[in-house]
Amino acid sequence: MKKWNLIVRVGRCENCQNCVIASRDEHVGNDFPGYAAPATISAESPIRILRRVQGGSHMIETIYLPVMCNHCDDAPCMKVGGSAIRKRADGVVIIDPDKARGRKDIVKACPYKAIVWNDELQLPQIWIFDAHLLDQGWRHPRCQQSCPTEVFEAVKLDDESMRERPRSEGLRVLRPDWGTKPRVWYSGLVRIPVLLEEA
Repeated sequence: MKKWNLIVRVGRCENCQNCVIASRDEHVGNDFPGYAAPATISAESPIRILRRVQGGSHMIETIYLPVMCNHCDDAPCMKVGGSAIRKRADGVVIIDPDKARGRKDIVKACPYKAIVWNDELQLPQIWIFDAHLLDQGWRHPRCQQSCPTEVFEAVKLDDESMRERPRSEGLRVLRPDWGTKPRVWYSGLVRIPVLLEEA
């Protein structure tokens, strides 16, 4: 069975916010039954860009780290959310907009802080990998489509083939010590100390 994974190339992100804008454009005010309720303009974006400034004086380097739902295979949100959250056979995690209503505890369950709270609808929401578009035949989620520096690469592979990519390309996941088995992989993560607690 082939499953979706996302590869994020850290050094290429220039904080243009195109991925954030594309996600907001897709979801704010738009209802996708079976996938997600409409996002609100006042809610946080489910894609955010963390910034790390290193060095000093004229030797400063700023590195940007896109963070979103990791579509974990051992997702902490699923343990808390029960039937309100499901993992599809293709690896994508979906929060049910009806069953999850009022469940603010689901937001707190994510150690990556990738679940945002829609105050207007009283609903936890995530970046759904644009599953509604992929199911229609789109080859890429909108974050990849909109990125001018090719930060994102969505790949659909069986687990054995995907296991080879980190070995051959030096890909890493955020906080492997948490044991969540994320499906979002990072290239160049060694360039940025990942302190998600500060996010």
